[in-house]
Amino acid sequence: MLTTPFFAVEWAVFLLLFNSLLFKPLYANDQQAALTYTAYFLLSWSFSSFASKFYSYERNMTYVKQLQRVLLCFCYFTLFSLPVILLALGQQLMSADITTILTSSASFFCVVALTKAVSITTLFRYRRKSHFFQQAILICDSSSGENFINDIIQLKRTGLKPHLLDKNLLEPQEFSRLQEKIVQEKITDVYIPIELILKKSRQHLLSLGWENNVRLKFIADTNYPIAGVKSTYFGLTQVVSYKTSPLDSSAKRIQKRVFDFIFSLTVTVFILSWAVPIIAIIILIDSKGPIFFIQNRPGQRGKLFKCFKFRSMKVNKATETTASRNDSRITRIGKFLRKTSIDELPQFFNVLLGQMSVVGPRPNLSSQNEQYSTILEDYSKRMYLKPGITGLAQVSGARGGIEKEIEMKHRVKYDIFYIRNWSFALDIKIIIRTVLNILRGEEKAY
Repeated sequence: MLTTPFFAVEWAVFLLLFNSLLFKPLYANDQQAALTYTAYFLLSWSFSSFASKFYSYERNMTYVKQLQRVLLCFCYFTLFSLPVILLALGQQLMSADITTILTSSASFFCVVALTKAVSITTLFRYRRKSHFFQQAILICDSSSGENFINDIIQLKRTGLKPHLLDKNLLEPQEFSRLQEKIVQEKITDVYIPIELILKKSRQHLLSLGWENNVRLKFIADTNYPIAGVKSTYFGLTQVVSYKTSPLDSSAKRIQKRVFDFIFSLTVTVFILSWAVPIIAIIILIDSKGPIFFIQNRPGQRGKLFKCFKFRSMKVNKATETTASRNDSRITRIGKFLRKTSIDELPQFFNVLLGQMSVVGPRPNLSSQNEQYSTILEDYSKRMYLKPGITGLAQVSGARGGIEKEIEMKHRVKYDIFYIRNWSFALDIKIIIRTVLNILRGEEKAY
Protein backbone atom coordinates (compact mmCIF):
# COMPACT_ATOMS: atom_id res chain seq x y z
CA MET A 1 0.00 0.00 0.00
CA LEU A 2 1.16 3.52 -0.83
CA THR A 3 0.39 4.75 2.69
CA THR A 4 2.55 2.10 4.41
CA PRO A 5 5.67 4.36 4.59
CA PHE A 6 3.63 7.06 6.35
CA PHE A 7 2.30 4.52 8.84
CA ALA A 8 5.80 3.12 9.44
CA VAL A 9 7.37 6.57 10.00
CA GLU A 10 4.63 7.64 12.42
CA TRP A 11 4.98 4.43 14.46
CA ALA A 12 8.77 4.77 14.48
CA VAL A 13 8.49 8.33 15.83
CA PHE A 14 5.94 7.16 18.41
CA LEU A 15 8.25 4.38 19.67
CA LEU A 16 11.23 6.73 19.90
CA LEU A 17 9.17 9.30 21.81
CA PHE A 18 7.69 6.63 24.02
CA ASN A 19 11.17 5.49 25.03
CA SER A 20 12.66 8.94 25.58
CA LEU A 21 9.71 10.93 26.96
CA LEU A 22 7.66 8.31 28.83
CA PHE A 23 9.71 5.19 29.44
CA LYS A 24 12.89 6.61 30.99
CA PRO A 25 11.31 9.35 33.18
CA LEU A 26 8.68 7.01 34.63
CA TYR A 27 10.41 3.72 35.34
CA ALA A 28 14.11 4.38 35.23
CA ASN A 29 14.84 2.53 38.50
CA ASP A 30 12.69 -0.58 38.11
CA GLN A 31 13.31 -2.66 34.99
CA GLN A 32 10.69 -5.32 35.77
CA ALA A 33 7.97 -2.70 36.27
CA ALA A 34 9.22 -0.92 33.15
CA LEU A 35 8.62 -3.98 30.97
CA THR A 36 5.15 -4.60 32.42
CA TYR A 37 3.91 -1.03 32.11
CA THR A 38 5.55 -0.48 28.74
CA ALA A 39 3.67 -3.47 27.32
CA TYR A 40 0.43 -2.11 28.78
CA PHE A 41 0.97 1.37 27.33
CA LEU A 42 1.82 -0.02 23.90
CA LEU A 43 -1.33 -2.13 23.95
CA SER A 44 -3.35 0.90 25.07
CA TRP A 45 -1.96 3.00 22.22
CA SER A 46 -2.67 0.27 19.69
CA PHE A 47 -6.30 0.01 20.83
CA SER A 48 -6.72 3.79 21.03
CA SER A 49 -5.31 4.39 17.55
CA PHE A 50 -7.47 1.58 16.11
CA ALA A 51 -10.68 2.82 17.79
CA SER A 52 -10.09 6.41 16.65
CA LYS A 53 -8.82 5.45 13.15
CA PHE A 54 -5.68 7.44 13.93
CA TYR A 55 -3.70 5.69 11.19
CA SER A 56 -6.39 5.75 8.49
CA TYR A 57 -5.45 7.51 5.24
CA GLU A 58 -8.65 7.32 3.19
CA ARG A 59 -9.10 9.45 0.07
CA ASN A 60 -11.73 11.75 1.58
CA MET A 61 -9.63 12.59 4.66
CA THR A 62 -9.52 16.26 5.72
CA TYR A 63 -7.50 18.20 8.27
CA VAL A 64 -10.57 18.71 10.47
CA LYS A 65 -11.39 14.99 10.44
CA GLN A 66 -7.80 14.11 11.29
CA LEU A 67 -7.68 16.65 14.15
CA GLN A 68 -10.82 15.04 15.53
CA ARG A 69 -9.12 11.62 15.40
CA VAL A 70 -5.97 12.95 17.10
CA LEU A 71 -7.96 14.37 20.00
CA LEU A 72 -10.06 11.21 20.29
CA CYS A 73 -6.97 8.99 20.27
CA PHE A 74 -5.27 11.07 22.97
CA CYS A 75 -8.42 10.93 25.12
CA TYR A 76 -8.64 7.14 24.82
CA PHE A 77 -4.94 6.73 25.60
CA THR A 78 -5.14 9.03 28.63
CA LEU A 79 -8.17 7.17 30.01
CA PHE A 80 -6.39 3.82 29.66
CA SER A 81 -3.07 5.10 31.03
CA LEU A 82 -4.26 7.16 33.99
CA PRO A 83 -5.23 4.26 36.31
CA VAL A 84 -1.87 2.55 35.71
CA ILE A 85 0.07 5.77 36.37
CA LEU A 86 -1.84 6.31 39.64
CA LEU A 87 -1.14 2.70 40.61
CA ALA A 88 2.54 3.13 39.88
CA LEU A 89 2.63 6.33 41.95
CA GLY A 90 0.99 4.50 44.84
CA GLN A 91 3.67 1.81 44.65
CA GLN A 92 6.37 4.47 44.36
CA LEU A 93 7.79 2.92 41.22
CA MET A 94 8.42 6.23 39.53
CA SER A 95 11.64 8.12 39.96
CA ALA A 96 10.31 11.32 38.40
CA ASP A 97 8.08 13.85 40.12
CA ILE A 98 4.61 14.89 38.90
CA THR A 99 5.90 17.97 37.09
CA THR A 100 8.35 15.90 35.06
CA ILE A 101 5.63 13.39 34.21
CA LEU A 102 3.22 16.09 33.02
CA THR A 103 5.92 17.87 31.02
CA SER A 104 7.07 14.64 29.37
CA SER A 105 3.47 13.64 28.56
CA ALA A 106 2.66 17.04 27.05
CA SER A 107 5.82 16.92 24.94
CA PHE A 108 4.96 13.40 23.81
CA PHE A 109 1.44 14.36 22.66
CA CYS A 110 2.63 17.55 20.93
CA VAL A 111 5.35 15.81 18.93
CA VAL A 112 3.01 12.94 17.94
CA ALA A 113 0.40 15.45 16.77
CA LEU A 114 3.03 17.43 14.84
CA THR A 115 4.31 14.25 13.20
CA LYS A 116 0.75 13.41 12.12
CA ALA A 117 0.28 16.91 10.68
CA VAL A 118 3.51 16.66 8.66
CA SER A 119 2.61 13.14 7.53
CA ILE A 120 -0.84 13.94 6.13
CA THR A 121 0.32 17.24 4.63
CA THR A 122 3.02 15.33 2.74
CA LEU A 123 0.48 12.70 1.67
CA PHE A 124 -1.95 15.36 0.43
CA ARG A 125 0.84 17.00 -1.57
CA TYR A 126 1.84 13.71 -3.20
CA ARG A 127 -1.79 12.93 -4.08
CA ARG A 128 -2.11 16.32 -5.79
CA LYS A 129 1.22 16.27 -7.63
CA SER A 130 2.40 12.69 -8.10
CA HIS A 131 0.77 10.30 -10.60
CA PHE A 132 2.13 7.43 -8.51
CA PHE A 133 -0.20 8.38 -5.63
CA GLN A 134 -3.21 9.12 -7.81
CA GLN A 135 -6.06 6.77 -8.67
CA ALA A 136 -8.01 6.52 -11.92
CA ILE A 137 -11.75 6.14 -11.37
CA LEU A 138 -14.70 5.76 -13.74
CA ILE A 139 -17.83 7.81 -13.01
CA CYS A 140 -21.22 7.51 -14.68
CA ASP A 141 -22.21 10.67 -16.58
CA SER A 142 -25.33 11.71 -14.64
CA SER A 143 -26.54 14.40 -12.24
CA SER A 144 -25.25 12.44 -9.22
CA GLY A 145 -22.00 11.75 -11.04
CA GLU A 146 -21.57 15.42 -11.94
CA ASN A 147 -21.98 16.49 -8.31
CA PHE A 148 -19.47 13.87 -7.25
CA ILE A 149 -16.93 15.07 -9.84
CA ASN A 150 -17.32 18.64 -8.61
CA ASP A 151 -16.79 17.51 -5.03
CA ILE A 152 -13.55 15.62 -5.71
CA ILE A 153 -12.22 18.44 -7.90
CA GLN A 154 -12.71 20.81 -4.97
CA LEU A 155 -11.00 18.27 -2.70
CA LYS A 156 -7.77 18.11 -4.72
CA ARG A 157 -6.05 16.22 -1.92
CA THR A 158 -8.06 13.04 -2.75
CA GLY A 159 -5.78 12.20 -5.68
CA LEU A 160 -8.77 10.77 -7.58
CA LYS A 161 -8.65 11.25 -11.36
CA PRO A 162 -12.16 10.92 -12.81
CA HIS A 163 -12.94 9.47 -16.25
CA LEU A 164 -16.48 9.96 -17.48
CA LEU A 165 -18.52 6.86 -18.24
CA ASP A 166 -20.89 7.14 -21.18
CA LYS A 167 -24.38 5.88 -20.27
CA ASN A 168 -24.40 3.75 -23.41
CA LEU A 169 -21.65 1.59 -21.91
CA LEU A 170 -24.08 0.58 -19.16
CA GLU A 171 -26.18 -1.44 -21.62
CA PRO A 172 -25.77 -5.24 -21.41
CA GLN A 173 -24.64 -5.48 -25.04
CA GLU A 174 -21.84 -2.96 -24.36
CA PHE A 175 -20.45 -4.74 -21.30
CA SER A 176 -17.34 -5.99 -23.12
CA ARG A 177 -16.55 -2.42 -24.26
CA LEU A 178 -16.94 -1.23 -20.68
CA GLN A 179 -14.46 -3.85 -19.51
CA GLU A 180 -12.02 -2.81 -22.25
CA LYS A 181 -12.23 0.81 -21.12
CA ILE A 182 -11.51 -0.23 -17.53
CA VAL A 183 -8.37 -2.06 -18.66
CA GLN A 184 -7.21 0.71 -21.03
CA GLU A 185 -7.63 3.52 -18.49
CA LYS A 186 -6.24 1.37 -15.62
CA ILE A 187 -9.39 1.96 -13.62
CA THR A 188 -9.46 0.76 -9.99
CA ASP A 189 -12.94 2.00 -8.95
CA VAL A 190 -16.20 2.34 -10.87
CA TYR A 191 -18.75 4.80 -9.44
CA ILE A 192 -22.37 4.38 -10.54
CA PRO A 193 -25.47 6.25 -9.23
CA ILE A 194 -27.38 3.88 -6.99
CA GLU A 195 -30.69 4.55 -8.73
CA LEU A 196 -29.26 3.17 -11.98
CA ILE A 197 -27.87 -0.04 -10.48
CA LEU A 198 -31.28 -0.83 -8.98
CA LYS A 199 -32.79 -1.14 -12.45
CA LYS A 200 -33.13 -4.72 -13.63
CA SER A 201 -31.48 -3.89 -16.96
CA ARG A 202 -28.33 -2.81 -15.06
CA GLN A 203 -27.91 -5.87 -12.82
CA HIS A 204 -25.13 -7.19 -15.07
CA LEU A 205 -22.93 -4.33 -13.81
CA LEU A 206 -22.66 -6.06 -10.45
CA SER A 207 -20.36 -8.53 -12.20
CA LEU A 208 -17.73 -5.77 -12.21
CA GLY A 209 -17.33 -6.38 -8.48
CA TRP A 210 -16.02 -9.87 -9.26
CA GLU A 211 -13.26 -8.53 -11.51
CA ASN A 212 -9.71 -8.42 -10.16
CA ASN A 213 -8.59 -4.97 -8.90
CA VAL A 214 -11.94 -3.36 -9.73
CA ARG A 215 -14.12 -2.02 -6.93
CA LEU A 216 -17.75 -1.13 -7.60
CA LYS A 217 -19.18 1.82 -5.68
CA PHE A 218 -22.62 3.45 -5.63
CA ILE A 219 -23.07 7.23 -5.37
CA ALA A 220 -26.12 9.14 -4.14
CA ASP A 221 -26.97 12.60 -2.88
CA THR A 222 -27.67 13.24 0.80
CA ASN A 223 -31.45 12.97 0.29
CA TYR A 224 -31.28 9.38 -0.93
CA PRO A 225 -32.61 7.02 1.78
CA ILE A 226 -29.70 4.71 2.61
CA ALA A 227 -30.54 3.51 6.10
CA GLY A 228 -28.18 1.38 8.14
CA VAL A 229 -25.46 1.44 5.49
CA LYS A 230 -21.95 2.74 6.17
CA SER A 231 -21.36 5.61 3.73
CA THR A 232 -18.28 7.62 2.85
CA TYR A 233 -18.80 11.29 2.07
CA PHE A 234 -17.09 13.45 -0.53
CA GLY A 235 -18.60 16.87 0.09
CA LEU A 236 -22.35 16.25 0.01
CA THR A 237 -22.13 13.03 -2.02
CA GLN A 238 -22.60 9.65 -0.36
CA VAL A 239 -20.51 6.70 -1.56
CA VAL A 240 -21.43 3.11 -0.66
CA SER A 241 -19.03 0.27 -1.53
CA TYR A 242 -20.45 -2.88 -3.09
CA LYS A 243 -19.04 -5.87 -1.22
CA THR A 244 -18.66 -8.93 -3.40
CA SER A 245 -17.83 -10.96 -0.29
CA PRO A 246 -17.44 -10.28 3.43
CA LEU A 247 -13.82 -11.35 2.84
CA ASP A 248 -13.26 -8.10 0.93
CA SER A 249 -12.54 -6.79 4.42
CA SER A 250 -8.82 -7.12 5.21
CA ALA A 251 -9.62 -7.80 8.90
CA LYS A 252 -11.82 -10.78 7.98
CA ARG A 253 -9.25 -12.08 5.50
CA ILE A 254 -6.65 -12.01 8.26
CA GLN A 255 -9.08 -13.77 10.61
CA LYS A 256 -9.67 -16.54 8.07
CA ARG A 257 -5.96 -16.90 7.29
CA VAL A 258 -4.98 -17.09 10.98
CA PHE A 259 -7.62 -19.79 11.56
CA ASP A 260 -6.47 -21.71 8.47
CA PHE A 261 -2.86 -21.64 9.60
CA ILE A 262 -3.54 -22.68 13.21
CA PHE A 263 -6.02 -25.41 12.20
CA SER A 264 -3.71 -26.81 9.51
CA LEU A 265 -0.66 -26.68 11.78
CA THR A 266 -2.61 -28.59 14.44
CA VAL A 267 -3.66 -31.27 11.93
CA THR A 268 -0.10 -31.52 10.60
CA VAL A 269 1.51 -31.90 14.02
CA PHE A 270 -1.04 -34.22 15.66
CA ILE A 271 -2.32 -36.26 12.68
CA LEU A 272 -0.15 -36.00 9.57
CA SER A 273 3.10 -36.43 11.53
CA TRP A 274 2.27 -40.10 12.17
CA ALA A 275 -0.42 -40.76 9.53
CA VAL A 276 1.71 -39.87 6.49
CA PRO A 277 4.42 -42.53 7.14
CA ILE A 278 1.79 -45.24 7.76
CA ILE A 279 -0.31 -44.36 4.69
CA ALA A 280 2.85 -44.04 2.58
CA ILE A 281 3.92 -47.61 3.43
CA ILE A 282 0.44 -48.98 2.64
CA ILE A 283 0.33 -47.14 -0.71
CA LEU A 284 3.77 -48.46 -1.70
CA ILE A 285 2.79 -52.04 -0.76
CA ASP A 286 -0.49 -51.79 -2.67
CA SER A 287 0.84 -50.51 -6.01
CA LYS A 288 3.90 -49.11 -7.74
CA GLY A 289 4.30 -45.36 -8.01
CA PRO A 290 4.82 -42.23 -5.90
CA ILE A 291 3.21 -41.69 -2.50
CA PHE A 292 1.75 -38.31 -3.41
CA PHE A 293 -0.22 -37.31 -6.46
CA ILE A 294 0.75 -33.71 -7.32
CA GLN A 295 -1.27 -31.91 -9.98
CA ASN A 296 -1.56 -28.32 -11.18
CA ARG A 297 -4.99 -26.98 -10.22
CA PRO A 298 -6.51 -23.52 -10.80
CA GLY A 299 -6.58 -21.55 -7.55
CA GLN A 300 -7.67 -18.03 -6.65
CA ARG A 301 -8.15 -15.89 -9.77
CA GLY A 302 -7.33 -18.99 -11.84
CA LYS A 303 -3.67 -18.99 -10.79
CA LEU A 304 -2.22 -22.50 -11.00
CA PHE A 305 -0.75 -24.17 -7.92
CA LYS A 306 0.51 -27.67 -7.15
CA CYS A 307 -2.26 -29.49 -5.30
CA PHE A 308 -1.16 -32.39 -3.03
CA LYS A 309 -3.08 -35.63 -2.55
CA PHE A 310 -2.24 -39.17 -1.54
CA ARG A 311 -2.06 -41.24 -4.71
CA SER A 312 -5.25 -43.30 -4.95
CA MET A 313 -4.91 -44.46 -8.59
CA LYS A 314 -2.51 -46.51 -10.62
CA VAL A 315 -0.03 -44.37 -12.52
CA ASN A 316 -1.81 -43.33 -15.75
CA LYS A 317 -1.84 -40.66 -18.45
CA ALA A 318 -5.49 -39.66 -18.01
CA THR A 319 -5.03 -37.40 -14.99
CA GLU A 320 -7.29 -34.71 -16.47
CA THR A 321 -10.19 -37.16 -16.54
CA THR A 322 -12.37 -37.13 -13.43
CA ALA A 323 -12.88 -40.36 -11.52
CA SER A 324 -16.08 -42.30 -12.18
CA ARG A 325 -17.87 -44.90 -10.14
CA ASN A 326 -15.95 -48.23 -10.25
CA ASP A 327 -13.08 -46.50 -12.07
CA SER A 328 -10.50 -49.13 -13.04
CA ARG A 329 -7.65 -46.70 -12.31
CA ILE A 330 -8.41 -46.63 -8.58
CA THR A 331 -6.27 -48.96 -6.44
CA ARG A 332 -7.56 -51.14 -3.61
CA ILE A 333 -6.27 -48.81 -0.89
CA GLY A 334 -7.28 -45.89 -3.10
CA LYS A 335 -10.96 -46.84 -2.78
CA PHE A 336 -10.69 -46.56 0.99
CA LEU A 337 -8.68 -43.31 0.85
CA ARG A 338 -11.22 -41.68 -1.48
CA LYS A 339 -14.26 -43.03 0.38
CA THR A 340 -13.01 -41.58 3.66
CA SER A 341 -11.49 -38.44 2.04
CA ILE A 342 -8.13 -39.33 3.62
CA ASP A 343 -6.53 -38.78 0.19
CA GLU A 344 -7.21 -35.05 0.65
CA LEU A 345 -5.23 -34.74 3.92
CA PRO A 346 -1.95 -33.60 2.26
CA GLN A 347 -3.80 -30.48 1.11
CA PHE A 348 -3.27 -29.13 4.60
CA PHE A 349 0.29 -28.51 3.36
CA ASN A 350 -1.25 -26.33 0.62
CA VAL A 351 -3.12 -24.42 3.32
CA LEU A 352 0.08 -23.82 5.28
CA LEU A 353 1.69 -22.51 2.09
CA GLY A 354 -1.21 -20.08 1.63
CA GLN A 355 -2.39 -21.66 -1.64
CA MET A 356 -5.63 -23.06 -0.22
CA SER A 357 -8.03 -22.52 2.66
CA VAL A 358 -9.55 -25.13 4.96
CA VAL A 359 -13.00 -24.14 3.66
CA GLY A 360 -13.70 -22.77 0.19
CA PRO A 361 -14.77 -23.79 -3.32
CA ARG A 362 -13.05 -27.04 -4.27
CA PRO A 363 -10.27 -26.68 -6.91
CA ASN A 364 -11.48 -28.30 -10.14
CA LEU A 365 -9.35 -29.71 -12.93
CA SER A 366 -7.91 -27.27 -15.48
CA SER A 367 -9.86 -29.12 -18.19
CA GLN A 368 -13.08 -28.53 -16.24
CA ASN A 369 -12.28 -24.83 -15.94
CA GLU A 370 -11.79 -24.55 -19.69
CA GLN A 371 -14.98 -26.47 -20.38
CA TYR A 372 -17.39 -24.83 -17.96
CA SER A 373 -16.07 -21.25 -18.14
CA THR A 374 -17.58 -21.02 -21.63
CA ILE A 375 -20.80 -22.86 -20.73
CA LEU A 376 -21.74 -21.45 -17.31
CA GLU A 377 -21.81 -17.65 -16.99
CA ASP A 378 -21.07 -17.64 -13.24
CA TYR A 379 -18.49 -20.43 -13.23
CA SER A 380 -15.40 -18.16 -13.04
CA LYS A 381 -16.84 -16.39 -9.99
CA ARG A 382 -16.14 -19.46 -7.85
CA MET A 383 -12.41 -18.64 -8.13
CA TYR A 384 -12.88 -15.31 -6.33
CA LEU A 385 -11.52 -16.90 -3.12
CA LYS A 386 -8.82 -19.44 -2.38
CA PRO A 387 -9.97 -23.03 -3.02
CA GLY A 388 -10.74 -25.16 0.02
CA ILE A 389 -10.13 -28.69 1.27
CA THR A 390 -13.88 -28.85 1.91
CA GLY A 391 -16.71 -26.55 0.96
CA LEU A 392 -20.40 -25.80 1.24
CA ALA A 393 -21.12 -27.66 -2.00
CA GLN A 394 -19.37 -30.81 -0.78
CA VAL A 395 -21.19 -31.00 2.58
CA SER A 396 -24.47 -30.32 0.74
CA GLY A 397 -24.13 -33.45 -1.38
CA ALA A 398 -22.52 -31.91 -4.47
CA ARG A 399 -19.33 -33.97 -4.67
CA GLY A 400 -17.90 -36.83 -6.72
CA GLY A 401 -17.68 -36.99 -10.50
CA ILE A 402 -19.58 -34.67 -12.84
CA GLU A 403 -21.86 -36.63 -15.13
CA LYS A 404 -24.30 -33.88 -16.14
CA GLU A 405 -24.00 -30.12 -16.63
CA ILE A 406 -26.70 -29.52 -14.02
CA GLU A 407 -24.42 -31.06 -11.37
CA MET A 408 -21.75 -28.42 -12.00
CA LYS A 409 -24.43 -25.69 -11.96
CA HIS A 410 -25.49 -27.01 -8.57
CA ARG A 411 -21.92 -26.76 -7.23
CA VAL A 412 -21.39 -23.27 -8.62
CA LYS A 413 -24.60 -22.12 -6.94
CA TYR A 414 -23.36 -23.32 -3.53
CA ASP A 415 -19.86 -21.88 -4.11
CA ILE A 416 -21.20 -18.42 -4.96
CA PHE A 417 -23.54 -18.51 -1.97
CA TYR A 418 -20.53 -19.28 0.24
CA ILE A 419 -18.48 -16.44 -1.24
CA ARG A 420 -21.31 -13.93 -0.87
CA ASN A 421 -22.27 -15.01 2.67
CA TRP A 422 -18.99 -16.08 4.27
CA SER A 423 -18.72 -15.99 8.04
CA PHE A 424 -16.43 -17.64 10.56
CA ALA A 425 -19.44 -19.48 12.00
CA LEU A 426 -20.25 -20.86 8.54
CA ASP A 427 -16.68 -22.20 8.20
CA ILE A 428 -16.97 -24.00 11.55
CA LYS A 429 -20.35 -25.43 10.55
CA ILE A 430 -18.94 -26.76 7.26
CA ILE A 431 -15.95 -28.36 9.04
CA ILE A 432 -18.26 -30.11 11.54
CA ARG A 433 -20.56 -31.33 8.74
CA THR A 434 -17.52 -32.57 6.81
CA VAL A 435 -16.35 -34.69 9.76
CA LEU A 436 -19.87 -36.07 10.31
CA ASN A 437 -20.24 -36.94 6.61
CA ILE A 438 -16.91 -38.78 6.65
CA LEU A 439 -17.96 -40.80 9.70
CA ARG A 440 -21.34 -41.66 8.18
CA GLY A 441 -19.91 -42.35 4.74
CA GLU A 442 -21.01 -40.67 1.50
CA GLU A 443 -22.53 -42.33 -1.54
CA LYS A 444 -20.80 -39.99 -4.01
CA ALA A 445 -17.36 -40.34 -2.44
CA TYR A 446 -15.52 -42.42 -5.05
